[in-house]
Amino acid sequence: MAVSFEAASDAPFEALWHIEQRAHPYPWSESLLRSCMSAPYWGEVITNPTTQGFYLFQQVLDEVTLMNLCVDPDAQGQGLGRALLSRALEKASAAGAAHCFLEVRASNAAAISLYQKLGFAEDGRRKGYYPTRDGREDAVLMSRTLPPPRPAEATQ
Repeated sequence: MAVSFEAASDAPFEALWHIEQRAHPYPWSESLLRSCMSAPYWGEVITNPTTQGFYLFQQVLDEVTLMNLCVDPDAQGQGLGRALLSRALEKASAAGAAHCFLEVRASNAAAISLYQKLGFAEDGRRKGYYPTRDGREDAVLMSRTLPPPRPAEATQ
C-alpha cells in the first residue's frame, strides 16, 4: 500500500470534514474541526491517492493528546488507522513529546484494540461522557510513554 502524508493544515478542509461526518455517529462540529487546524493543534492526513484519513494532536510542552484519529469508512480495514497512528506517534516523539493521551468510546472495540497493540494502556474512564442513541456511554482514557526521538528525527 503506497501512502503519503501531508500536514492537515495544508489539506483541503472539505476532505477532512467529509471524512469526519461519515466516520463518526456523533461527529465534531465544523467549527471544532476548523479550530484544530492551527497551533497548538497539529496533525497530518494520509492519502492513497486521495485523502483517506487524518489525525490531530494538541501539544502542551512534552505531552500530546490525540484529539482525533479518523479513517474514511470506505477505506477502513486496510491498515490505514495503524499507519496513521504509528506515524502520529513518531511525529509526536520527534516534536519532543514524552507522553501521549487519548480518550475513546468504550464501544469502539476496534480502536481500543489498535491503541493497545501500539502500547496504550487504560488509565480510567469518564462515566457517561459520550452521547449515544439510547443515552450515554463511557470514555476510556488511555495513555502511553513515547520513546525519545531517534537522532535523524530530532534534526528534521
